[in-house]
Amino acid sequence: MSSLPVLLDAAGRRRSPAAMPGHNAGRPPRNKGVMYPADPPTVEEIVAVMRRIPVDRTGCGCAR
Repeated sequence: MSSLPVLLDAAGRRRSPAAMPGHNAGRPPRNKGVMYPADPPTVEEIVAVMRRIPVDRTGCGCAR
């Protein structure tokens, strides 16, 4: 049998210990220090987005 107390929510259902505050306290996240490469948009993607923006009478593409 487990030494953990049975955790119940307001409706009386069992709760996971992972749902409780402080569950991962003191442990670093799994992805700590992992570096992901930058994925900037290409010039073609930027031009395609800019062409889809409607231009109003003032020449501004912003919505008012």
